[in-house]
Amino acid sequence: MLLGSFIDSTNANTALDIGAGTGVLSLMVLQKNPRLQLDAVEIHAEAAEECSLNFTNSPWRTSAKAHAIDFLDFHPEKRYDLIFSNPPFYLDGLKSGDENIDQAKHISREQYEKFICKTSDLLTENGRFYVIVPFDQLDYLLNIAKENQLFLLQKITIHATEEKLNSRIILQFSKQVESMTQMEFTVRLKNGNYTSEYIELTKMYHFKDLSAGN
Repeated sequence: MLLGSFIDSTNANTALDIGAGTGVLSLMVLQKNPRLQLDAVEIHAEAAEECSLNFTNSPWRTSAKAHAIDFLDFHPEKRYDLIFSNPPFYLDGLKSGDENIDQAKHISREQYEKFICKTSDLLTENGRFYVIVPFDQLDYLLNIAKENQLFLLQKITIHATEEKLNSRIILQFSKQVESMTQMEFTVRLKNGNYTSEYIELTKMYHFKDLSAGN
């Protein structure tokens, strides 16, 4: 929800969702910019099929296409103005033994580095790449990005609550060196209710009024 809400797709014509799942992020981005031509890549066949069905049943059925393929095996003939991803959160962690769960939640350092390299190759010179990662992966990702000529434009530190700090980080990269902006964002108050900033940011994606409490 947060990544999709923070992505700015205003000036993009082509977009790529890496590890799209059932297409939620793609649909959020298309809602903001219906002119986009979007490709969504998802390695799991069942999730990709559901993603395709969600696209078909959306107002943007002619603008989005789901691809049931490993991103590293995806070879499009075009590059993208906008790329975004919610990659597996566990880097070289202990796996569960369930192949589907492990693919969704775990990634090796070798795969991670190939993922960033390929992303850089597919990004246009003035394009934007958005990614959300655990806070403790920040330095590692910044080093890999720099090696692949991706420069940090924006850093958004996500706090799950007022007391649970540094939960996630949303990063925006470009191939151009520009001044970097940073901000902090808190999702919930101590009492469990959503913060006013979260309600305002995500209000166009919810059916119910979050300000009424949870």
